[in-house]
Amino acid sequence: MVLDTARKFLERLEREETLRTQLYISNPKDIATFVQFAHGKGFVTTVEDMQTALTEFKPKLKTGNLESLKQLAAPK
Repeated sequence: MVLDTARKFLERLEREETLRTQLYISNPKDIATFVQFAHGKGFVTTVEDMQTALTEFKPKLKTGNLESLKQLAAPK
């Protein structure tokens, strides 16, 4: 269920330009900060589930490319 929340957040992020703008302004440097941003938008998930969601995310729209976020999911 928490993984589903992470997926829904990524879908919303892809659809909504204003949400992407807020994210890029906040400029998360790591997955934990990205998850905190999602929490602030009402999407409560875990770091592990967000990593999984980012790794498996398949874009549905031509705009709102989230490819740059996939680097947050990469192991350090």
